[in-house]
Amino acid sequence: MGFFWIHKLSFMCIVSISILSQAVGQSLVLDDSIADIPPHMIEVFPEPPYGTNGFKNWIVKNYKIPTAAKKAKVNGKLIINFTIEKDGRLSNFQITKDIGYHTGEALIELIRKSSPWKPGYQDGRAVKCGYTYPLRFDAGNLALENNKRKTK
Repeated sequence: MGFFWIHKLSFMCIVSISILSQAVGQSLVLDDSIADIPPHMIEVFPEPPYGTNGFKNWIVKNYKIPTAAKKAKVNGKLIINFTIEKDGRLSNFQITKDIGYHTGEALIELIRKSSPWKPGYQDGRAVKCGYTYPLRFDAGNLALENNKRKTK
């Protein structure tokens, strides 16, 4: 019984530390600086405007599926890569996996219009970060979660 209690206590401590670090991580970036970073929190990932879900919703709302892709009822996953600069600007766009019909170019054109991101931080300094963004298509439409489709 003693081993079980110690094991359970150490698990609760690890979970508590993990939850605390996630809560602290939300408020580390203030005025382009990081103050009093705990030793276990030396990296902060870049974040799109309005958060990850907000950015995804913005893409879904504003992405215009090229007519040729709709007519061809294109299927597959489009993947682009880009860089988030130290000041949050986006650059170096590349299509990593193309499904054709100008779908990649249309996604890059849209993401270029995005507001600046919160940059990534490492050891208390803003750093350039690479980012990969996938977009799935099913029968010429955007394939969203829960098998919902968006047509335009």
